[in-house]
Amino acid sequence: MSLFAIKKYKGILLFMLMYWAICFIMLIKSYNFLYAMLAWNIFLATLPLIFINYSLLQSKMNKKVWAFIFGVLWLIFFPNSVYMITDFIHISNDNLILYQEVAPYSIDNGIIYSNEIMHWVKLLVIGIGVMYGLLIGLESLNIFYRSLNERIPKLISCLIVAGVSLVSGFAVYIGRFLRFNSWDLFMPLHLVRAVMANVNIFAVEFTLGFAGFILIIFLLYVLFRNDMG
Repeated sequence: MSLFAIKKYKGILLFMLMYWAICFIMLIKSYNFLYAMLAWNIFLATLPLIFINYSLLQSKMNKKVWAFIFGVLWLIFFPNSVYMITDFIHISNDNLILYQEVAPYSIDNGIIYSNEIMHWVKLLVIGIGVMYGLLIGLESLNIFYRSLNERIPKLISCLIVAGVSLVSGFAVYIGRFLRFNSWDLFMPLHLVRAVMANVNIFAVEFTLGFAGFILIIFLLYVLFRNDMG
């Protein structure tokens, strides 16, 4: 990354270190490997921002091959940032809401909220990681989008972003349900065989749904940045 990019995003990098510290504390306290996974996930979520900055830097230096390589790496690792929202599934067994039987027509609805503070802290730690991953991923996508607008018509830029969202939605499906990682692309035959054996209507629905989610939050992100000047 250029010195300018390091200075620009040093706050984000420091935040990532702080999050690692929180995850380490939670790992020691709860003996739950989830926190090591969360720390690893935000590292992967940060890589797209690094790669897109390197790609633009190489492009400005007229090193087209390296600009292309880092651009491809950005595309490969970008889904890791939006993938983090699926980490919310890890709170499903924590019973944050409990139900008890109540008498018929009782004004008490029988809902009891958990008083286990570690369950709520777990939710907050996951939520912070998800917010970080989404924001840093959207920032990298916005950099990519702006760079496209400098070279090609805006409509085509939007279509390319839609294509990135579609690819990313499918990548999240592969990562969450088939348990593949970004670097598995370097073993394409094994990946292709696994995908072909598992593609079904749900995979298509999930991909389209997640692609729509990426496009919506990216639109909100761009609108917010533009409104804030």
